[in-house]
Amino acid sequence: MMCVSPHHRLRLISISFLAVSSLVGWLIPDFYEWTDSDQSRPSPLLWQVPLGAFLLAAAICVALPWLPITSDARGKETRPPLRFGIRTLLLITTAVAIGLTLFAKFPVVMGGIVCAAMYAYFIGFWIRRPADRWAASSLLSCMILPSMWLISYDEPDRILLVIFGMLAMMPVFLPAMLVSNFLGVHIQDSQWIVFLLVAMELAMGMWVICLGPKRTIAYLLLVALTSSMGSLLFYQLIIA
Repeated sequence: MMCVSPHHRLRLISISFLAVSSLVGWLIPDFYEWTDSDQSRPSPLLWQVPLGAFLLAAAICVALPWLPITSDARGKETRPPLRFGIRTLLLITTAVAIGLTLFAKFPVVMGGIVCAAMYAYFIGFWIRRPADRWAASSLLSCMILPSMWLISYDEPDRILLVIFGMLAMMPVFLPAMLVSNFLGVHIQDSQWIVFLLVAMELAMGMWVICLGPKRTIAYLLLVALTSSMGSLLFYQLIIA
């Protein structure tokens, strides 16, 4: 019997995430039409199918400890432990204080800077860690690809000017709406929330990837579900 190496097993898992995310992204308009729903009369399938997907993901997460999935240590980045002196701590504290002050005055600008910086760090993470490139690519695909229907939308002139902004927003559209409602602001007036949530999702993803493949799979399932449900909700509220 052919033995599949950990590297090839993880690659197959990553390709599966990419393929499923793409399929979900392309089929959201067809799924919505199949449910025969409209904004005034949503079908129960709009919550039953996502609930079934959530239960399936939960079952996979429960089974993960017993699955034969191990990491491939080749290409792992090794760094000495970080050490902070008093001067470094003072500089960090000062930078954080200045950042919070600027954020209070220019939340959208500062949120965009934080998000862009996190994407830049993610690119560096992808370059520095060859063994984690498939996992990192899967993270990005689970965030973006469930919204691929935006590219194939039948009336592109309605969304062409803002399509890239919406693709960037879709990974956290659902949690951003929840946070905006909690804070009592409209999501269109609180883009900084979207920027910060995307940055947090990327940062958490890179941290989880470093913890191992099983935790990574669980996190990717969460990201894919969140992005897919947000994409479906956006289609229902804005496009349909």
